[in-house]
This record gives sequence, structure tokens and C-alpha cells, in this order.
Amino acid sequence: MKDNGLKKTVPFLLFFLLGTSIFAQGKQKKADNDTYDWEYNIECYGNTAKQGYKLVKVWSYSKERGVATSQAKKNAVHGIIFKGFTGDGRGCKSSRPLMNRDMTDKEYKDFFRDFFLDDGGYARFVTYATDTKGGTEVQKLVRNKKEKKEKFYQYKIGVVVTVATDELRKHLEKEGIINALAKGF
Repeated sequence: MKDNGLKKTVPFLLFFLLGTSIFAQGKQKKADNDTYDWEYNIECYGNTAKQGYKLVKVWSYSKERGVATSQAKKNAVHGIIFKGFTGDGRGCKSSRPLMNRDMTDKEYKDFFRDFFLDDGGYARFVTYATDTKGGTEVQKLVRNKKEKKEKFYQYKIGVVVTVATDELRKHLEKEGIINALAKGF
């Protein structure tokens, strides 16, 4: 009799675990798709980071609040590598990008695809500078439909992070992605 109950329980547990795994992978795929659109802004957040680091605020966009917050670190590292930022009068110096984005799409596409995976190398070079709940700025963006009510279409989430720019540069040099003689910071 115990075997009969076990025969019913094991398939149910397997089905449950498989379903949970597929659901989690689906959510992660959506987050990665939002990230790979690379829709964000990056700005200097002050000149208080220690030498070799940059303190930046990243504004990420997504229809899901949690996705925009969780992708902020990826966006910050991506911004340091490909966008750079202006000083904007906060006592910050402008920072040029480490490399040209066009190079990625041609020569280093595979490297950066793997680098920006959730378990990829980017995470070694970035940390939240504030508690993500207390230090996150949230804005709801709306579209104005002519004479109709405004309609929410996505969140704009601002998160302050610290990027280890010197270590990031050294890693990209070691991997042969950028030239050690190139000037960036």
C-alpha cells in the first residue's frame, strides 16, 4: 500500500519541480531579453568612490519593476564598457567608454554574450552602493493617449552602484578584448 502512494507522489513531485524550473527559466529569459535591448541611462553619482572605482546611477527600463532593478548591475557594467558618461557638474569627471560597441557585434559577440549572463563574469566588477529597496528611485512612465487617460507602459528604475573600473579594464585586457595601451579612464 505504501508503494502505491509513493508511485503517485514521485511523479507529482517531478512534475512540480520541472514546472517550477521552466517558469523560473522563462522569467530569466524575459529579464535577459530586456537587458539585451540595453535600454538604460548611466550617469555619475558623485566623486566619492575610491580610486579605481566609479559610483554611477543607472536608470533601467522595463514593464516589470523587479526586472529593471535586477538588471541594473548588468547595465552599469555595460555602460562603463560601451557608453561612458558625462560629468554633469556633480564633481565628476566624464568617463569615456572602454571600447566601441560595433566591435562587440563583430569580433567579440560570443565573449560578451557569455560575460553578461546571470552567472557571467560581469558580476565580479559591480556591487550595489545602496540598499536596493531604500536607495532605488522608481518612476512610472506613461503615454498620453489623445484625450484618453494616460496609460502606464513601463518603469524607469534608478539604482546606484559601484563599478570596479580598473579591475574590469584589466580583465578585458587579459582576455584580449581591449588593448592595454588604449586610453579610457
